[in-house]
Parts: sequence; C-alpha cells; structure tokens
Amino acid sequence: MKPLGLSDPWFAVRIEATDKSWTAKFVFVAANAWSSAQSTWLSKELAKDTTYTFIMRHEGKGVTDAPAVDPSDAIIAKHPYTLLIVGHAHSYAKLTGQRTVLVGNGGAPLTGNVNYGYVIARQRSDGAIVFREHDYSTQAVKDTFAVKADGTFTK
Repeated sequence: MKPLGLSDPWFAVRIEATDKSWTAKFVFVAANAWSSAQSTWLSKELAKDTTYTFIMRHEGKGVTDAPAVDPSDAIIAKHPYTLLIVGHAHSYAKLTGQRTVLVGNGGAPLTGNVNYGYVIARQRSDGAIVFREHDYSTQAVKDTFAVKADGTFTK
C-alpha cells in the first residue's frame, strides 16, 4: 500500500493553525520496512521545527519482532517530540515515563481486561492536547490525560 500516493511506507503529515499560532507534524515510522533511507529521513523529519510532534509507530518500546524499534527509538531520543503513539499490543495504556500512549484496543482479540475502544485528542485553550479513551460499546470515557507540546504530562 502506498500511503498518500507515496512510494515508501513511512511519511509525515504537517498541519498549521489557520491563524499560524502553532504547527504540528505526524510522523509515521514503518518499523517493518527499516532501511538506511528511512533512518536518514526520520532524523531529518524530526529535526524540522514544529510546536507539536506526534510520532506514530505500530510497535511500542521494547517490542522485538520489528527491526526498527530500537534504531528508531535511538533517533527519536535525540529530538524533541510531544508523544509517541503506538499499537501492536491489543490493549490501552498511558506510559507517562516513556511519553507514550498505547492505543491497541481498536480491534483484534484484546489482551488484559480492557474493552474495545478508541482515543480522541483535542487541543485545549492553553495549548495542551487532551486525550480521552472511550469504551466502544458504551462511549464512556475510561481515561483522560493531557500533554503539553514539549511532552510534559499535565492535568
């Protein structure tokens, strides 16, 4: 599959507020297609200045069945970012010490005692991004947290 009509499975999407008060980039790492080209691209992409940087990767830290987890983690650690958003494990977890949210409860057989669910993120008036995890069947909010642009978790 070629996301956004691109030939590589890794890509970034940049957005900007209509009043130009903030910028954000969503950086998609292809952990199963790791190469020197992706490594170079990731370093360059993360070096581009934005207010918010969200990194998406299927596998979380410590997962060993994709070749790019450790090499991409090494690159990510050298750059400022807001949040790493991962899946792979079929559960939900907020990992504040790793600046990561695991949103793997959207499909496939679940692990642990979570229900199917999803996360909605919205920007607050102070600039923090609020994440709300919802139970799919009841729409109930199961967890809420906020993160500042610099990756600091806040209330």
